[in-house]
Amino acid sequence: MVVLTAIGAFFKKIWDWIRQTAWIQPLLIVGIIFGVIFSIPAIVNAIKNAQEEAAATETYYHKYQLSLEGGPTSAAYKTTDLLYKAVENPTEENVNAVKDDVGNTKFFFVYVEDNCEYCAQAKSGFDYLEKNWSSLIHDGSEFKLVSIFADEYTSETTSDKTAFVQYMEHFPSFFELAAEAAENTDYYELKNINDEDIAALADADPETFKAPAIFLVDFTAGPHNQGISEVMFGVSGDSDLDKATLLSHCWNHTDEFSIDNKTL
Repeated sequence: MVVLTAIGAFFKKIWDWIRQTAWIQPLLIVGIIFGVIFSIPAIVNAIKNAQEEAAATETYYHKYQLSLEGGPTSAAYKTTDLLYKAVENPTEENVNAVKDDVGNTKFFFVYVEDNCEYCAQAKSGFDYLEKNWSSLIHDGSEFKLVSIFADEYTSETTSDKTAFVQYMEHFPSFFELAAEAAENTDYYELKNINDEDIAALADADPETFKAPAIFLVDFTAGPHNQGISEVMFGVSGDSDLDKATLLSHCWNHTDEFSIDNKTL
């Protein structure tokens, strides 16, 4: 307490000296003004970089977007409907319908938003994985991703319901199946998914729905679950390589996604 009092008294003496020394005050004002002026470029650059990163994230996911425009006749509804039927009843006919629509029977199916920090983090992982696919994936497959924007504005949007709210209300059973699939993954058993996130997914509640929600759809032969075989909420990692590696483990059902390789 004595030390703090002494420190406080020291700074008080400095402040009293500044107040009583008239010539120092203009210098302080000038110094502050120049400090603000010189800091403006750094602030502007920081804002510009943030805007560029946000734009890059939106552009990346938009390349693979299934639009909600058109409601029940939209691309998003069509693909989701086909996927739901194939997940619920994975007959050859239903699986082939998904393949004909998407172009593959194994792909990432993601829900994202514009100006979403965690979506941007996931984007850097997807981008790195796509660009370095052959060095990270060795099963002869090709990178495939489709996205739906939870904050897309369409002509069906009303003051009460966004396009995504209407979409979720149309497909409650699909989100229930996705939540069940998440609970049946090793990734969940290894404590990598929160029960709250799964509950929000099962409820199809847009108020608590967490973006990005990442599904690995996999109808290929193997010991993994067919249909929605993996579920993630965000992509962790210190670098783009770390995030891409995690996504590659998801694709391969290994490491964090295989209970055989981990200890609970």
